[in-house]
Amino acid sequence: MEESVDAATFEAAVAPHYPALRQRLTLVLHDPHAAEDAAQEAYLRAYRAWPRFDGADVRAWLYTIGLRVAFNELRRRRRWSLLLRPMAPSPAWQPATDPDLWAAVGTLEPRHRAALVLHVVDGYTQAEVGQMLGVPAGTVGSWISRDKAVLRRELEP
Repeated sequence: MEESVDAATFEAAVAPHYPALRQRLTLVLHDPHAAEDAAQEAYLRAYRAWPRFDGADVRAWLYTIGLRVAFNELRRRRRWSLLLRPMAPSPAWQPATDPDLWAAVGTLEPRHRAALVLHVVDGYTQAEVGQMLGVPAGTVGSWISRDKAVLRRELEP
């Protein structure tokens, strides 16, 4: 038997996080339209799972769901790319400030890029990011350290 969901409570808890989730998914997917689809799918999954949510950190919970949807989409794309010729991605969302930085961030591997943004921009600890991405906190720390070094080299004058 499926538990009922109070739609108003759900909406009040999750609605403020939608724009930021969509932006993070755009950084991962490099396609604003696919990110919009992934964000909507994440919200649908969150709605269905709302009765099981522990109430801890709704933003982290939504980001976890959204990132898993995005990573599944990337895997699906890789499988299809073997069958079809690759298509050029749409321009990704980038903040207006420092386009060179965001272009360099866009070259990072998607999971590393997600870890970096979640940690540096959103302020999650390495342990929290590791939990969201399903990897140990030490792995997240290693990714962030290496990717910061890559960005420093890329952005040196």
